[in-house]
Order: sequence, then C-alpha cells, then structure tokens
Amino acid sequence: MAGVIGVQVVTPERLVWSGPAEMVIARGVEGELGVLPHHAPLITSLLDGAVRIRRPGGTELVIGTKGGFLEVKPDRVTVLADAAEVPEEVAAEFGPQEEEA
Repeated sequence: MAGVIGVQVVTPERLVWSGPAEMVIARGVEGELGVLPHHAPLITSLLDGAVRIRRPGGTELVIGTKGGFLEVKPDRVTVLADAAEVPEEVAAEFGPQEEEA
C-alpha cells in the first residue's frame, strides 16, 4: 500500500529530524524492523546503529542513533534515541582532515 508516514527522531536535547517517509527501517532488540504507513502500533527498544528513512521521491536518509525506543502508530513513527546525528552533523564535526607533514 503506497503512502507516507510521519517520522520524528528526537533525543532528550532536541528534535533531530522530522518529515514524511515511505518506510522506516531500524534495528530493534529482536532484529531489523521495517515500518510502512498503517503499521500496527508497537513499541520496541532500539540497538545502537542506523535508522534508515526512505523519503518520498526515493532518497534515503541514514541517522546514526544510540539506544532508545521506537514507537509506531498507524500514521507516525517516533524514534526516541539517547543520542542521534544526521550525516551533515558528522561531516561538520569531523570535516576534511589535513595531512600532517
């Protein structure tokens, strides 16, 4: 069934990312979980790793997460992570490295 589901990735400090998705894939304690629109409600603990968000139009966003929970409702997915970073933040933090002579 085609459609979109709202997604929020939050930490205790901030909202990391919010937007629509066609699918969300995360590593729960019982294995990898794929969530599509109209998924049955559930809550599961997350393992450290990546949450993959397939956005409308075919692009995929990968957000690194540490611990937390995944809450699924038929119209939205909320990732409540202990810590999370989007690729742009990692690139800015570790930016281009200069070689030492």
